Amino acid sequence: MNCRICSGDCSFVFREKILGRHEVSYYLCPSCGAFQTEEPYWLKEAYDSAIIDADTGIMARNVFFSEMLSCVLFGTFGSSGAYLDLAGGYGIMTRLMRDRGFEYFWSDPYCQNILSKGFEKETFGRAHFDAVSAFEVLEHTIRPLEFVKESLADSGAKILFFTTELFQEPVPSPRAWYYYAFEGGQHITFFQKRTLERMADSLGLRFYTNGVLHAFSYVKISETLLRLSRTRLRHLYLRFISGKLDSKIMKDHEFLISKSGNR
Repeated sequence: MNCRICSGDCSFVFREKILGRHEVSYYLCPSCGAFQTEEPYWLKEAYDSAIIDADTGIMARNVFFSEMLSCVLFGTFGSSGAYLDLAGGYGIMTRLMRDRGFEYFWSDPYCQNILSKGFEKETFGRAHFDAVSAFEVLEHTIRPLEFVKESLADSGAKILFFTTELFQEPVPSPRAWYYYAFEGGQHITFFQKRTLERMADSLGLRFYTNGVLHAFSYVKISETLLRLSRTRLRHLYLRFISGKLDSKIMKDHEFLISKSGNR
């Protein structure tokens, strides 16, 4: 099998049952370090529900990610800027970021927007964004390199912020890493730090990470601030940000009321 990121020859590592019934082979690329399934023929079945019921960490994860992202976005763009959450799911991240005062919008062709209705990319017809985010998305992509390239090109963004849990070789055994998520069948590509660095190089981008929040960027990002955003010190910076940005909670409320014609 050839790697779906760098086209290198991959080595078979193990087989495991996906969705409780499909025997699937997993391969490691020695060249770029990517770990991936065989061509994922089961995805239509896996996406009967865009977000699996067993994802009990969805709220805590979004709150944590939004705190880190707020620090880095404000440190990079200040109080200006417009942003887009790709594969935004139920709209949790978009709502959290708007609550903090960021001009954030939602996009997801596969999931219903529940919490950020009225702030879809299509609703506002906006074509350009300063940065885009894609949280817990890359591990779902068949061809991650194309996803990154298209996400930046289609949005005109300077930065793609994202999360995906990284591993280090040797490859974790099937029972040693929850992130395989065999029961859901949606996680098909896994990354090491060197994999993401290789992707950035091939696209002419800078790569940044604090171990949790990653970024592919055309512009410089403060590595100090990125590291700080993962520590408890971020709460002090978030307090500073709250004095510089006005929450959009009430503004959005008024907008949606006026839009509904019930005023």
